[in-house]
Amino acid sequence: MLLLGPVLACAGLAAQGPDPASPQQPAAAAAATTPPPPALVRGRLTSRYYLRWTGDDTDNDLLTTLSLDAGDAERHAVSAHFMGRLAYDMDGTDGTFTGLSDTYGQRLDGLVYDAYVDLHRLGGFSLVRIGRQSIYETPEVAFLDGAHVTSAEFGDLAFQVGAYAGASTHLYEASHSGDLIGGVYAQLRPWRRGRFRLDYMHIEEDGRLLGQGDDLVAAGFWQDLGEHLQTELQYSRIGDRDRDARARATWRQSDWGLLLQASYYALLRSQGDLVLEADPFFNSLNELRPYDQVSVLAAKDVSQLVQLQAATDLRRVRDRSDVGFYNRDYDHYYGTVNLHDWGPKGLTLSGTGDLWNSDGQLVRSWGGDATYELGKSTVSIGTYYSLYKFDLFTNSERDHVRTWYGKLRHRTSDAVTLEGDFEVEDDDIDQYYRLRLGVTWRF
Repeated sequence: MLLLGPVLACAGLAAQGPDPASPQQPAAAAAATTPPPPALVRGRLTSRYYLRWTGDDTDNDLLTTLSLDAGDAERHAVSAHFMGRLAYDMDGTDGTFTGLSDTYGQRLDGLVYDAYVDLHRLGGFSLVRIGRQSIYETPEVAFLDGAHVTSAEFGDLAFQVGAYAGASTHLYEASHSGDLIGGVYAQLRPWRRGRFRLDYMHIEEDGRLLGQGDDLVAAGFWQDLGEHLQTELQYSRIGDRDRDARARATWRQSDWGLLLQASYYALLRSQGDLVLEADPFFNSLNELRPYDQVSVLAAKDVSQLVQLQAATDLRRVRDRSDVGFYNRDYDHYYGTVNLHDWGPKGLTLSGTGDLWNSDGQLVRSWGGDATYELGKSTVSIGTYYSLYKFDLFTNSERDHVRTWYGKLRHRTSDAVTLEGDFEVEDDDIDQYYRLRLGVTWRF
């Protein structure tokens, strides 16, 4: 990655050309007021130590994440991005806290999340990206080793097309043979503040008996109505069957400090044993049955010191015979009050009340947070409640979980930040503890 530096520097000099100061502004004044360009190589290095325990079981881990950016799209013909992490299990595999890293059978493992280069100043293209990358606007997130190209916008309709293809990236699979992904999409802006997008996506996964492939088609429409209302509609099919649909409307009135949002989601077919991208949680959660979910949110700034928020989530499984683990009906209502600079300047208090109604259970709960900012330090303490909480460590769903936490964050300089937090989870069966210590260096 660092070897790209000389190439990028030469490309930047060739692309930039002379940049004389404005005739109305002396060169020295222009240099003093213009911010310096970004460094050729920028990055962030974060290291964290995790200690988890319950009863006599403990687990100690070290995780280090590195993010690097080389070059600048505004100045260079080529830029690059890298993100990866190393994990070290300090005390070996523990049955209670087994994670995905333990499947390798060794204490040290590394993963590469991103490793791509972008080519700029290519006529007719707004994006040319080669390498390991993620694409988020596709019907399912496309995580691949390959290429992604998007055209420039053409004509009065701002018509744009794109395509991507490569090998699917499944970080925890031993073999990627036969794992392929590709797709094409087109979008246009038929009128002011409106956008329409159509996607086709093909995914193949060879790691299962006889192999499997799925085709996804999706359509989306986004429209801003006036200055304050944004709407969106999305629909997708998998194979020859409807898959899901969603709608959302958001009203923002900044002058009033008001936000209103309503959304609807419908899972139209059972999520079964599909290719990994189309159903990444099947192995953990098994089949997800069709359901409808409605969410409503309202937030209001009463003053500079007081903010109010109220919301509800209502979910209904379409067939009562499908209700069970991970397929539940529930009503969730909650309200939050935020108080800024309440008492000492820099102190923010937050309180939340919840009402859960599910499977004949009517549960009232509360949560709170106190955060105090003093110079370069931030301290937080708080608690929250979860009627259902999926435990990534034990690969199970836990009920009635009360979580308590304390956090400390301190910036020793603009480049270095120290952090630590302690968390306790208390459910009907046991208590789980977690201590995390970390340092982040930005360069």
